[in-house]
Amino acid sequence: MRLLRRFVFLGLLVVGRQGSAWATPSEPFSFENADILTVVKHVGRLTGITFIFDPEQVTGKITLLSPNRVSPAEALELLKSALALRGYGLLSGGGGGMWIVPAERLTPEAVTVKVVTLNYARADELAYTLLWVAPPWVRIIAHRPTNSLIISGPPAAVEELIGIIK
Repeated sequence: MRLLRRFVFLGLLVVGRQGSAWATPSEPFSFENADILTVVKHVGRLTGITFIFDPEQVTGKITLLSPNRVSPAEALELLKSALALRGYGLLSGGGGGMWIVPAERLTPEAVTVKVVTLNYARADELAYTLLWVAPPWVRIIAHRPTNSLIISGPPAAVEELIGIIK
């Protein structure tokens, strides 16, 4: 019985150790005019993710200023946003690694286009209102002659907006 308890305890230590990078509150996260390589190294250490990129292609400086401590997941999201501002994106690679590539190399998501005919609202007014709640990558166009909305974007976002309309 004692031997079984030791194995269970050691098993919990191993499992806890693997997940600890994502579960613990982290450290201050401020980089002012820092080289991308410096920030990527820090986020990699914080999250345990291996980042793969060509240092000749991925260059520049970024600023990330957070007044609070950030979790590893938040640090990764901040890095994604900062890289997007510089024209780069992250692709999931095999083995838990992530590739940093120029944005033009990213494959575009599937796009859905739906036409919604309205009966009880004016298309131009509803289009204006929906723009306030729609994600920035969704386009909403009012077609006045048929009192319809033309909505395009990722399928899930388009379906969500159609659900709001109905």
